[in-house]
Amino acid sequence: MLKVVKRDGRIIDFDLERIKVSVANSARDSEIQVTEKELDLISHQVEKTIRKVRGEEGITSTYEIRGVVVRVLKEMGYKNIAKDFYEGEKIRKKEDSK
Repeated sequence: MLKVVKRDGRIIDFDLERIKVSVANSARDSEIQVTEKELDLISHQVEKTIRKVRGEEGITSTYEIRGVVVRVLKEMGYKNIAKDFYEGEKIRKKEDSK
């Protein structure tokens, strides 16, 4: 199973549901409707890309996942969601550092 190194150093299991929720939130913030099927396709493409780079039992990071999500969204034609996903992450980082 893929593992993810969090910003605080913890290592957790890779979870497709977290990607789906994050993308859905960014879509909502962009006022773009996406179906559950679209979220499934996006999240599975993200997982496939990471497994291709890191292997089946590899370790990735939240930073790498964010980059892959943005790339997959752009490649699949969701440029506005990708922009909000990226911008939203920058805002959350600033809030975390306060």
